[in-house]
Amino acid sequence: MLTVLVPREQRPGENRVAATPETVKAMAALGLQVQLEAGAGDAAGYDDRSYGEAGALIVAATELGWSEADVVLCV
Repeated sequence: MLTVLVPREQRPGENRVAATPETVKAMAALGLQVQLEAGAGDAAGYDDRSYGEAGALIVAATELGWSEADVVLCV
């Protein structure tokens, strides 16, 4: 299984996120595991619950699986 990591954007004033709940749902349907940093979608208006319902695994910043990720999505 491929793992996709979506971290929270760090640039000051950045309110975009690299994946929406809809794109997470599509990736999960393809059999991809999606790890999303907690709060990654807050500035864009997407809450963690929406991502979890779409199939993402919500993880704390300190628990992100950078070394296990096959793909990292960022803006």
